[in-house]
Amino acid sequence: MARVQIDAELLVVEKVVQLKPVSKTVKGGRKRRFSSLVVVGDGNGHVGVGMGKSASVPDAIRKGSQRAQKNLIEVPIVHTTVPHMVVGRTGAARVMLKPASPGTGVIAGPAARAVVEAAGIKDILTKSLGSDNAINNVYAVLDGLRQMQKATTVAARRGKELKDLAVPTALKDASLYEPRQPQLPADYQVEEKPNRVREDSKGNRGRSRSPQGGGNRRPPRQR
Repeated sequence: MARVQIDAELLVVEKVVQLKPVSKTVKGGRKRRFSSLVVVGDGNGHVGVGMGKSASVPDAIRKGSQRAQKNLIEVPIVHTTVPHMVVGRTGAARVMLKPASPGTGVIAGPAARAVVEAAGIKDILTKSLGSDNAINNVYAVLDGLRQMQKATTVAARRGKELKDLAVPTALKDASLYEPRQPQLPADYQVEEKPNRVREDSKGNRGRSRSPQGGGNRRPPRQR
């Protein structure tokens, strides 16, 4: 499924799945850093995953969040669950995603729960069938969500009408597969930033720069 671009202000869900220290041996010794695995989403059919590394914890989380925002995908959601069963794979990790009836809730481990909740899925059954590595499980769930197909897309590819597909009657409503628009949070307000105009010592408005782009830099000292 193709990537989508959404304003960062709409991604109201941000979860840190894993945060751990990592070290690298260099000539001067060990270089200690932090690695983060972050999941972002709008809770309405869009989710992304990213990893970040930095010498400080806040910077590692910020980098992971920025990378996740650049790798968003659109997840087809039917009512409150996924349209069909699929098995996502990444490395040695395999995660089964299965639709669930309303009221079931999210039956998943910590890694899979972070992804499906950020995508806005309320009812789903998941099962880890391989490695329990958190990073691989998160990307396996993302791979499974990327494999999800809409019934309207399948019907168009086969040259049939939606009512002719061998799917449950509840899934033959074309309005269920309309693209979801990101929703603004209830307390979201647009802040208007005033235009700031600077004046120099002579009263000229704006910022003056030299033709060479040096600005107010001092000339090099003569030796």
